[in-house]
Amino acid sequence: MKNPPKAALAVIALSILATACSSSTGDGGPAAAPGRKVELTMSVWGGDVDAKAYRERLALVARKFPDVSVKLEQTPGSGDYDQKIQTALAGGKGPDIMQLAENVHVFSSRNQLAPLDEYIAASKLDLNRRFGAKVAAAYQRDGRTWALPDRAGAMVLYYNKKLFDDAGVAYPTGSWTWKEFRDAAIRLTERDGDKVTRYGMAAGAWWPWWMTFMVQNGGGVVGPDGRPTANSPANVEALKFYNDLVHVDKVAPSPTDYANLGKDMAPEPLFAQGRAAMIFTGYWGIGTLKDTPGLKWDIAPMFQGKQRATAGFGSGLAVNAGSEHKDAAFKVIEFLTGEEGQQPIVANSEDAPANLALLDSDAFLKSAPVNMGAFKESAAMLFTPPGGKNWNEMQKIFDDALGPFFQNKGDAQATLDRIQGELEPLMAAS
Repeated sequence: MKNPPKAALAVIALSILATACSSSTGDGGPAAAPGRKVELTMSVWGGDVDAKAYRERLALVARKFPDVSVKLEQTPGSGDYDQKIQTALAGGKGPDIMQLAENVHVFSSRNQLAPLDEYIAASKLDLNRRFGAKVAAAYQRDGRTWALPDRAGAMVLYYNKKLFDDAGVAYPTGSWTWKEFRDAAIRLTERDGDKVTRYGMAAGAWWPWWMTFMVQNGGGVVGPDGRPTANSPANVEALKFYNDLVHVDKVAPSPTDYANLGKDMAPEPLFAQGRAAMIFTGYWGIGTLKDTPGLKWDIAPMFQGKQRATAGFGSGLAVNAGSEHKDAAFKVIEFLTGEEGQQPIVANSEDAPANLALLDSDAFLKSAPVNMGAFKESAAMLFTPPGGKNWNEMQKIFDDALGPFFQNKGDAQATLDRIQGELEPLMAAS
C-alpha cells in the first residue's frame, strides 16, 4: 500500500543494467539475439532514498544475470503514478515490470498483468514461506497470483514513552484490547479547561485507520462472496467506537481541530511535537522520528478487538501482460523479492521488506532504536483491501459518505447504510 497521498512530481528515468535469465523469452515473445541483452523497463514511485535502493538492487541483479538491461523509470511521489501507468498501458508502451500497491487488481481485472503461477511453479517458489500467507494473498485474485510482494510495512502503533511514563500508563502491546487502548488514550489526554493541549491519540479519515477497526471487530466492507457488507452490525459498532474517540471522549483531533492546529497538520507532526501520545502509521515514520531531538518513543503491533488485524502499506512487483520478455521479467522480480535482492531495502532504511527472513534478520531488527520486531509480528495479521477492480470507485464512495460523519454530522448506521446502498450496484455491475 502506498503512503498517504503526496503531490506527484515529474517522471525521472534512471538507466541501470540488470539481470538476465536467458537469451530466449520462452513465452512466445521474441528472443534476444546471441550476445545482445534483453531490454526491460521497470516503473516505480518514490523519493531519493527509494532511487538509491533501487539502483543498488538492480546492480545486484546485473551481476547475477548479465544479459538483461533494465531501465528504471521512477515517479517521485505516488499521486499520479497509477494514471501514468494506465495511460502507458493503454498506449501499448507500458513497462515490463511495475510496482503496484492496493490497486493491483484494478490492473489484473483489466487483463493488464501476466499471471505468475506457471513461473512460480517452475521456479519452485514457496510464496507462504518467503512472504507469509497474508502478505502473498494481497496479490492473488481468482486463484491466481498477479504480483510478488516486495515491500510490506504493516500499520503499527507508535507511542511516546515519556508521556506514558509521566501518566503512569503501561506501554502498549499487541494484546491490548479496545478498552485498554481507549482507557490509555483518555489518561494520556491533557486539557486546559475545555481545550485539549495534548491528545491521547491522533488519526483521521484515511481508510486504513477506520477499516482496521471494522476488521478487528469481525467486520469488513466486502464479504467472502464478494458482496458488500458495509452496514453490518460489526461495522456500525466499530465506526461508532472510532468516531466517539474524537467527538465523545475527545482524545483525538477532529477535522476542525486539525485545521485549527495549523496548515497541513497531521498525526505524524503532532506526534513528533509531543502533542499526541499515540498514532497508527507505517514504516515511513521510522526514518522521520528516529532523528527527532528529545523524542523518547517506540512502536508496538496494533491492539486487537474481537480479532487481530491491521492494514498493510506494501507494494508488489508485477509483469505487464503485453511484455515480450515475461520470463526475463519474472526472473528479475523473483530475485528482487529474495533475501539478496531485498537487502538494500534494509540497508537504506527504505521500508520493511516483504521477505520474512529479512524481517527477522539482525540487520532489520537493529536498523532503528525501537521494536522493529513489531513489523514481523504484524505480518501475520494483515488484511487485504477489498476493492479489486472497483477500488478507486469504492474509495470515492467512502470519502463522500464519511466526510460529513467524521465532522459529527450523522450517525454510523445511516452513514454505512448510504455506503452499502452505493456499493451494491457498483459491485453487482462487476
